[in-house]
Amino acid sequence: MKIEILNDVFFINQRLKEIDSNYKIFYNLDKNKFEIHNIGQIGDSYCLTVPFQYLDSRTVNFVQKTRIHNKDLLLKEIDINNQLLYEKNNKNILQDAKDRLYDQIKYNKN
Repeated sequence: MKIEILNDVFFINQRLKEIDSNYKIFYNLDKNKFEIHNIGQIGDSYCLTVPFQYLDSRTVNFVQKTRIHNKDLLLKEIDINNQLLYEKNNKNILQDAKDRLYDQIKYNKN
């Protein structure tokens, strides 16, 4: 069950409507999470689940960041983060291999 949030202490509802007048905030009682919906979308109105426990300025920033208008920037950010994770993972794998080889050489000397 979802409850529409019409008012909140930080005026997040109004601030989202400044971005797009079709935005609505709902609280999903089954998931205990806030959801952002856009009633102007074709088909389902669901946009995203707010990844924070409370409605605050992070919600506005997150909605702004994930808008379709920012698709290219968001995809670039994802690619950069994926590359950093790939490099970190490779570094960790290499270090682990070196550590195992060192341990193996040390064990065989004794």
